[in-house]
Amino acid sequence: MDRVRKAIWGLRFGMSFASAQAPARIGAALVCFAVIIVALPHLALLAQPDGVLPLDRLADADGYLRLLRVLALREGGGWFDDLERHVAAPEGLVVQWTRPLDLLILLPALAVERLGGLAPAQAMFLVGLFISPVLLVLAAVAAGWSAQAIWPGSAPWFAVLLTGTMPAARAYSAVGRADHHALILLAIVIALGATLRAFLPGARAGVAVAAGAAYGFGLWVGPEVVLVVVPVLAAAGLVVVLAQDGRDVAGQGLAIALGMAAMLALAIAVEHAPAEWLVVAYDQVSVHHLALALLLAAVFAVARQFGAAPRLWRAMLSGAAGVVACGLLIALFPDSLRGPLGSADPAYLRLLHPAISENRPLPPLGPGGAMDVVVLLGGGVPLAILALVLAFPGWIRDGRWPAALVLAAALLATLAAAFLAQRFALDLVAPAAIAGAGVVAMLVHGTWPRREVPRALLAAGVFFGPLALPFIGLGRQPPQQQAAAQDACDWTAMARWLDEARPAISPGDPAPILLAGDMFIGSELAWRTPYRSVALPHHRAGAAIADTLAVLDGPEAEARATLARRGARLLLVCPGDPWPAGRHGAVSEAIRAGRPVAGLDPVALPPALSGFRLFLVGAPP
Repeated sequence: MDRVRKAIWGLRFGMSFASAQAPARIGAALVCFAVIIVALPHLALLAQPDGVLPLDRLADADGYLRLLRVLALREGGGWFDDLERHVAAPEGLVVQWTRPLDLLILLPALAVERLGGLAPAQAMFLVGLFISPVLLVLAAVAAGWSAQAIWPGSAPWFAVLLTGTMPAARAYSAVGRADHHALILLAIVIALGATLRAFLPGARAGVAVAAGAAYGFGLWVGPEVVLVVVPVLAAAGLVVVLAQDGRDVAGQGLAIALGMAAMLALAIAVEHAPAEWLVVAYDQVSVHHLALALLLAAVFAVARQFGAAPRLWRAMLSGAAGVVACGLLIALFPDSLRGPLGSADPAYLRLLHPAISENRPLPPLGPGGAMDVVVLLGGGVPLAILALVLAFPGWIRDGRWPAALVLAAALLATLAAAFLAQRFALDLVAPAAIAGAGVVAMLVHGTWPRREVPRALLAAGVFFGPLALPFIGLGRQPPQQQAAAQDACDWTAMARWLDEARPAISPGDPAPILLAGDMFIGSELAWRTPYRSVALPHHRAGAAIADTLAVLDGPEAEARATLARRGARLLLVCPGDPWPAGRHGAVSEAIRAGRPVAGLDPVALPPALSGFRLFLVGAPP
């Protein structure tokens, strides 16, 4: 125990010493390092025979829907037109995604068109393949810049390493992810870096405004950034109460809230037509988020007014202002606490949301074991907690504890959110990488052990041990059994055949509706073929999801009525799919058994696609 106490004391003493060390410069070398760290695992994936490049496919359904949206803009669609007519046919789907990522795909795609002579769709697909890894490189460099605010020496390098290797970052920023997750991560990392600088002694208001603008941009891209914004500003409110004089901190909090409000006002003006500026949408930037920023600004304005009062009065008055602001927000926007799901279709929430793995809680709140937590969260989280615990005493002495408190709040809030829904593990990457990089900084620049070689070995073990945990966990996971449908039904190959053969397409009906049994393939079929598809796994597509299940798992009469109401000309299914269950009397049960269904005429398929069943929908006899 005596040695442990000496080691901990050495680290704490070393933190004071480390604070004086010059931080690493954010230059070309660090950028190259970020490129290598991000590129290596992706190159390994690309080399696999089932990777996205050999198969010429994106990683998920959302990527195809994103490209459909951007292609519509490229082909002259209206800036404010959010209706995607190729999916959820015949009515189409109003997509909640915003334009920043659309432009980040569209502008390089235009350059690729001109330089490479590619068709618009080809250029867009190529940019969509690599947009997320590029954004992850930028996020990794930004994490190094953020870590530079509070850690000495080589910490930025380790922040880059953590950001590029944490499992959630790799998964959501993989090649083929034409989605906004990596852009959200980039916004959070920049916002946290500016926030840390805003709460250091002697910080200027400008950096706080920049932090708020970054949070506002993050909310513009995706509303889940509120999981970071609210805890960070709540921690800033706690600092106002605990500080000897809370006026400066309250002023910085006010500047952050106002910077966020300004960016959100710009986002609303850019994203929505003037007639829709006051329309509430919980799943995209709207007046609801602007009201949140303005209410937070009002709370900090009150806190600054009474920031020099006795702490008890500060706590009571600031707390009362916070309660009133929260009450007003909920009164004006009743579904605020539900987040993006406040705008989800009830049918989606009932039928599909629980079945999507990223929406499920982590163990012990959900199914699985401890290794599932390790594989998803990685070793950055324990490193981050350890770094904050060890560094906090030194930060209290040198006055940097407000920055530590807001970083700890972001870490704990996103960690809790990740346990409630696995998808929020991506938001956790930012505070975990920024904080976790400090462990090595304290060890390398500390005073224990006294000799440099043992100290370097200890630093390597402490850092790279947790970093390797996810890979150990992956090795201990039982191999997943691939469904027989994956062998029997290649949906991408089917889409290519449909694009060439074009059954049921005529000059009078150039874009007929095709209802696919696998709703996760709906947006890919719409991207690769001239057909309009019905269902896709989108939270606003509840009616299309319900109708698809009604066709497959309902009685034949109900299925025919639903197909007629949707105007579907083709029905495409893979009998090997594990769902729906195919209860007795259902269309899916008849198809699996090889029995004819009235009103469904089989379409001949080539031998390579024999696992599918394609039917022309006609009138029943």
